Amino acid sequence: MDIRHRFLSSAALLSAASLALVGCSAANNSSSNESSPAASTSASAEAAPIKEGSTLSSRIALTYDGGVMTVDARKMELINTVEKEGFLRLNPAGDNRHMTIADGSSYSVMDMGVWEQPHGDHNHIYTTEPTLSQLTFDADHTGHVINDFGRTAMFADGTGSFEIFDPLKLTGEDSHTATELETSSVNLPEPHHGFAIPLENDEYLVAVGNEDERSGAAVVDAEGKTVTENDQCPGIHGEAIAADGAITIGCENGTLIYQNGEFTKVDSEEDYARLGNQAGDPDSPVVLADYKTDKDAELERPEQFSLIDTAQKSIQKVQLPEGVSYTFRSLARGPEGEALLLTTDGKLRFYDQNTGEELGNIDLMDQWEESEVWQEPRPAIWVDDDVAYVTDPSQKKLIGVSLKNIASDEAEVFGELDLPETPNEINGVTGKAPEGAEESHTDH
Repeated sequence: MDIRHRFLSSAALLSAASLALVGCSAANNSSSNESSPAASTSASAEAAPIKEGSTLSSRIALTYDGGVMTVDARKMELINTVEKEGFLRLNPAGDNRHMTIADGSSYSVMDMGVWEQPHGDHNHIYTTEPTLSQLTFDADHTGHVINDFGRTAMFADGTGSFEIFDPLKLTGEDSHTATELETSSVNLPEPHHGFAIPLENDEYLVAVGNEDERSGAAVVDAEGKTVTENDQCPGIHGEAIAADGAITIGCENGTLIYQNGEFTKVDSEEDYARLGNQAGDPDSPVVLADYKTDKDAELERPEQFSLIDTAQKSIQKVQLPEGVSYTFRSLARGPEGEALLLTTDGKLRFYDQNTGEELGNIDLMDQWEESEVWQEPRPAIWVDDDVAYVTDPSQKKLIGVSLKNIASDEAEVFGELDLPETPNEINGVTGKAPEGAEESHTDH
């Protein structure tokens, strides 16, 4: 393993045909420091004006075939659409303002246009037009983007490398998105579908594998050297961050838990049980995960899910009603850590995270069936505190659900928004000032 550092700077706007991206798949594997320019994505030549507001409102990003729609979460109003080709994936960049957009060969940074700036004993709230910024990172087969401990890691499956940056530096001195960003890159031994989770002391929890198989997980340091490793996680996929520094990793026979510098393997009841999609809560020791048991299925539609208790080092399997399933975009957490599942009978279901007892459910849409093509739209969910936002692709709708009283089965729909395009992925930013944000010394 080796590490290299580079400096990414935004050049003048170029035509799409002349873009020459720089990033994880650069051919030079030297361990010495180096600098090189990066071309820009298609973005506005002039930055949109910044306005000061009085109320902070989260913003929701929704991908569609041809771009990204941005919605004001509080008003349930469409703000704008940004055109971008390709099958697009969304992940927060880590500063509660920017989103990373993966298109398969690169990561772009999108300014969602809302943020909070500390200013003495109070904060200022600012908004601007959501735009695709000029920052682009080359990545052969874009994969997972994960933020923790003040760093964001963007993984490239085609090279087995990941790019790391400080998300607080995404905002420049003029409060617009920065046009330059310093990053570092870590190369793993072989390409594979993996991930990298930033840890303390500039270490990273990574998947171990190659193009043929994935066998386990390891912790590597800033130089890419292995600190500790566990090879008891066949088919490793999916991860979640839980309370007390615990991290869960999905295996094909249970889960790995990494905590306090050590790995603990928790086996499933069956010889094969894939827990490859997970939803964590940093305030809860319990992680919600799927539970697939048919190793030979081209597409398994599971009728059970699991709750991983990182404190007890246990897995609880929870059965759904007969004929009811869900997909990898169905998992989320409620305001008190409740397990939320968007199920194929058109319901949003709520479960006690400790007992697995169903607390209630709410009807949101007609019955639906998961497509055999995983890239095609299906209902998806994003939760912002005590509100869930759910997509209904068949009706081109976004549905807002209040979760304030789900423990007493009193969830209710508070709004619906008709969308101009069929939504696919959903994610969002809160705009809240992140930990470590510098104080503003000027007013707009």
